[in-house]
Amino acid sequence: MATMDRETLLELVRNRPLLAVELLWAALSMSDGQPIDVEALLRRPPSTGHGSTDEPALAARYRKLMSEARRSRAQSGSIRCEGLRAFLHARISEGLGQAHRSADAGEPGWRKAERDLAAKRDRVSFLESVLVNELYLSVEEHAQAEHLLKLEASAYDWHAHYQDDWRP
Repeated sequence: MATMDRETLLELVRNRPLLAVELLWAALSMSDGQPIDVEALLRRPPSTGHGSTDEPALAARYRKLMSEARRSRAQSGSIRCEGLRAFLHARISEGLGQAHRSADAGEPGWRKAERDLAAKRDRVSFLESVLVNELYLSVEEHAQAEHLLKLEASAYDWHAHYQDDWRP
């Protein structure tokens, strides 16, 4: 049998909270003179008898709610972000065209501009895939992708076609 020091107990509570509860319950139910066999408790699989009988129904309801929220968010998001995505692609294409003209003119710095714009194009493409193809795990990730897309567009807030509702 082993004893448990404070650091071990805190680590156990952080990493395996259900096991920590079982350990504390076992400690409370034992008499004062009987030590806890920590190694035996750590080797034991977690108890599954503490769950609710409503858990499958609640999980199904949660999945349905999240699915509906995703669909709604994707529909409204694709409509709202469609103009923003087109705006960003047009600005990136303009920038790449300007970088290529600078290269033809022999101006320095065109490679850096081209690399920066290629990275921006990749970021925008990734965010589009998250928004359009629903490659996100939660509704919050969808909102984050929308916000990041708006942040990318905020670099062009001086442009005549930039819209105020795109502000992050």
